[in-house]
Amino acid sequence: MAINSISMGQKTSMASAYLPRGLKFNVSSIGKGGYSKAFKFINAAFNFIFALFFIVCSLPLFLVIALIIKLQDGGEVFYRGVRLGIDKKPFIMYKFRTLVPDAERVIGAELLSPKHRLETKFGKFLRDTRLDELPQLINVLKGDMDFVGPRPERPLIYEQICRHIKNYDKRFMVRPGLIGYSQLFTPHSAPKEIRTLIDNHFLDVQQNFFFEVGLMFFTMMIVLRKFSTKLLQYSVKAVRALASGRKYEEKRTAERVMPDYAKVSVGEALEGGRLVKCCEASLVDINHEAFLIKSSRKLPSEKIFFELETGRRSKANKRSKIKSALCEGEVYKEMPPYNGDGEWSYVVKYRPVSRFNFYIVHQYFLRESVAV
Repeated sequence: MAINSISMGQKTSMASAYLPRGLKFNVSSIGKGGYSKAFKFINAAFNFIFALFFIVCSLPLFLVIALIIKLQDGGEVFYRGVRLGIDKKPFIMYKFRTLVPDAERVIGAELLSPKHRLETKFGKFLRDTRLDELPQLINVLKGDMDFVGPRPERPLIYEQICRHIKNYDKRFMVRPGLIGYSQLFTPHSAPKEIRTLIDNHFLDVQQNFFFEVGLMFFTMMIVLRKFSTKLLQYSVKAVRALASGRKYEEKRTAERVMPDYAKVSVGEALEGGRLVKCCEASLVDINHEAFLIKSSRKLPSEKIFFELETGRRSKANKRSKIKSALCEGEVYKEMPPYNGDGEWSYVVKYRPVSRFNFYIVHQYFLRESVAV
């Protein structure tokens, strides 16, 4: 799908589809972006007071996190990075450091991904729980950022990737946010065009102070849920390691996701952007690099194509909730039927065939959105 070729009506529908139930765009309000004069002062006062309140309340957590980061490798506690704010004015944004020292030099103008393998062990926990963003409360307090708004961008990423995206510069009419609209509802790895589309729809409607307060507390509940879940997972792993009498060390660099329901169609060619299917398989689990499938038929060992499918058709309204992504890949490991079950198991290293399919994999199969 060519994102830039979609009509305005399709774009509005497409962007709405990425949001949770109940969050809709008011198309008639397009062009009324920003706060009304009556709410500008209220919004500024709210941001200052609540940022100060949250900093004071989370001070013990700040100190614990800072101590762990320092003890981990002796490096800097905070990451300080230049970002573009309102009217493209640069400012220093703060985060807890989650990567090895000098990681930004290695990443350059790329977006961080698991392939870089630059996260520290504690840094992964901070990123998974979004606690690495806590120091940005200081940016809100200083007036560099609001609680809600489009996420700030690195100047290098803007120059090399974003400035060429249609209407991307709309975001510079308002302050960037600690909570980004598209950040909530799409993976960090989503194409910038899709993220821009969602951010711009929020910017095109009259900003609603009460809606944004609700969005802030909605995000807090999500972060608390993720924190509790991840803390439990890490605790269970640590207890198992202690019980087994060995030091626990996670060697897997990409976390596996086991979908509730997913199937895989297998083919040896694509015709007109569609898979020429030869057989079906079931998806056992998937990570950023590979997936495990089971099939009753033996697959060819050369390059093959896969259509991953997840979701179900709703019987109530007869609308399809199925999401699918086309990928190409090679069989990395083949395991013959075991114990007479008649099913072959395959570990497949895969690559989505386009950026849009890449987005579908990360959104619906790897479930990387904050609001999942």
